[in-house]
Amino acid sequence: MKLGILVTARLGSTRLRQKHLIPVLGRPILSYLTQRIENEFRKELDHGEVEIIIATSDEPENRAFEQFSKKGVKVFYGSINNIPFRHLQCVDAHHLDGVVAVDGDDILCSLAGMRGVYGDLKAGDPYVKTTDLPFGMNSFGYSSDFLRNGLQGHSHEILETGWSRIFDGSKIKEIPCPSILQDDRLRFTLDYKEDLKFFEAIIESLGDRITTASGDDIISTVMQNQLFNINGKLIETYWSNFQKNLRTESQPL
Repeated sequence: MKLGILVTARLGSTRLRQKHLIPVLGRPILSYLTQRIENEFRKELDHGEVEIIIATSDEPENRAFEQFSKKGVKVFYGSINNIPFRHLQCVDAHHLDGVVAVDGDDILCSLAGMRGVYGDLKAGDPYVKTTDLPFGMNSFGYSSDFLRNGLQGHSHEILETGWSRIFDGSKIKEIPCPSILQDDRLRFTLDYKEDLKFFEAIIESLGDRITTASGDDIISTVMQNQLFNINGKLIETYWSNFQKNLRTESQPL
């Protein structure tokens, strides 16, 4: 069984231009996410059981992701406006049996959560997600068959926001991953300048440990240094924009 860990990303953001390439301590911020995944799945990568793939849209500016290409990390170019269809295109191109899906904005997504999703997919569960982690730390996954069946009738839609709605939620297996702290001010996703400053502060605080730090280590660092003050107030703004985008995508083409 071969699974792909798909990091979904594109460089067309208007709020934070080419955000995945912004340097933090001399390297593109996305490289912290890909290296964390590499470290967690080193054994599976070496045995050919896993591929890390940056799943991006087939647009010229996204060719800049090629700088991340190396042994174990690839770049796939697919659908521009339909993320699950892009995942399916990647599944078919790389002959994958399933996908662990990670948002490229979630630079410090939980490694333990990814590991849990990976394990349940290997055990035969068709649709899995983690719960209870702070915003931007959860991940999910699906088998190739579940993805293919769920996309029937939806492959030509615009699906960039809240697209899990097309799948049968009754099939999902939840993996509770309670963190050491539940706090609504915790926001681990990269959308705004304040989010960038937030990640920069965490990475600077943890130093070399950032590539292997657990979710609890990261959260402890945030709380001890009160880093939530940097971007915590953006939660309401984010969800307002999310709902606006969702309404736009739901309009008939």
